[in-house]
Amino acid sequence: MKAPATYIQNDLSSTGARMAIFWGPGVLLLILTGGFGWRERTVAWTAGLIWLAVMCFWNSARCQRVHCMFTGPFFLIMAVITSLVGFRVISLGARPWNLLSAAILIGGVVLCFGPELLWGRYWHGADQDAMREGQPDQR
Repeated sequence: MKAPATYIQNDLSSTGARMAIFWGPGVLLLILTGGFGWRERTVAWTAGLIWLAVMCFWNSARCQRVHCMFTGPFFLIMAVITSLVGFRVISLGARPWNLLSAAILIGGVVLCFGPELLWGRYWHGADQDAMREGQPDQR
């Protein structure tokens, strides 16, 4: 099924510029603090991952984007794990930050593209609801 214009219009990740505006601060926190000390990195990465999760949940509510249903919970779980590692509640071995960054990067990429390859860009229910309302297709 094709995506109605309203879902594309409401999609915060519909263009590169919108993605940079809404997800950029979270990504920058992760990238720019990679070489910081343990405490600073813990706080920055936890905050950055929570930012990414909130943006995904918000976008999911706005346009029912498929991958946001997966990336939102993933980034939230990674924020919890990062916090637990940072406060030394759990251990991930000798290089925990390398492991966390790899998991965040690989998991984020897989969850951004994989679900939409299987189910399309927007949930079918959203497409059907909009079609019942007589809105045009725009895919």
